[in-house]
Amino acid sequence: MQLVLDTKNIAVTKKNGIFHIETEKNNKSISPAKLSSIAITANITISTGAIMLAIQHEIPILLFDRIGKAKARLWSPYFESIATLRRNQVRFADTPEATAWIIDLFQLKSEAQVQTLSLLRKKRSFTGLGPTIDKIRLDSKNFERVRGTLIEECRNQIMGTEGSLAKIYWQSLGSALPRLYQFKKRSRKPAQDNFNAALNYLYGMLYSVVEGSIFAAGLDPQLGLLHADEYRKPTLSFDLIEPFRPWVDALLVQQCLEKNVANNFFSKNQFGIFLNKHGKAFFIPLFNDFLRSDRNFLHQNTTVKNHIYFLSARLAQRIRSSMQ
Repeated sequence: MQLVLDTKNIAVTKKNGIFHIETEKNNKSISPAKLSSIAITANITISTGAIMLAIQHEIPILLFDRIGKAKARLWSPYFESIATLRRNQVRFADTPEATAWIIDLFQLKSEAQVQTLSLLRKKRSFTGLGPTIDKIRLDSKNFERVRGTLIEECRNQIMGTEGSLAKIYWQSLGSALPRLYQFKKRSRKPAQDNFNAALNYLYGMLYSVVEGSIFAAGLDPQLGLLHADEYRKPTLSFDLIEPFRPWVDALLVQQCLEKNVANNFFSKNQFGIFLNKHGKAFFIPLFNDFLRSDRNFLHQNTTVKNHIYFLSARLAQRIRSSMQ
């Protein structure tokens, strides 16, 4: 389990060989045996005794900035578990279990895409989204055809299925939005419309949180599974972000439905459209509130940020279990 400390003024101390966590509302104690890492994302106090307890039990302490980008790690120079996990991460990539994990991610993404389109259909009374929802549900079953094979043998097939689903998803979503925010296709680096410009920025913040969760789980973010290794690129983040993208899509869709996204949030040059300082001032607090919001996912009800961290932890556990 990962302990995420994301509320100001928390105090973490050591009492009777366990972590004691004191907040403004309540106190609780956690055994070090239950923790795999401690992630600090807010201004808190942690005692020397608690730090030494973490080191004794090989629990890394990670510090992140306000959008979830890892800034520092505190651990013993004699840690062995992290190195072992990362060696197993490399081995895991060459097993059918890695393919199964990728398929599970894309199944979760497809379900979330359906939820986002269903939200739009309900709010807009847009019946034309029904066929798209049915097709996503049907075509997402194609991922199952390669379960049990190695990623190297089915990478193109998985990417092809995901690409086909993405195409119909974005076409339908773009045409069902209020007229002011409609677009014809997904555009990146740079965006060609306001919706995609906002979405690109939100995804950028989401990447930082996902990468932070990977560090917290003890995994190497540059050792991707589906996405091929790229020099100094956190390719595992490219994999693990997928189930959470539609959550951010829904966040932006809701803001568009409420007409909160203004034209003066964006600037345009000869290359495309970008979020400006007015847009960032709106979307950064919105995103941080989104991370702190509660959601039910994989039979757990907790914050969005915790779900992201828990999914990384589940991958680490899956790697450990498959390599035993």
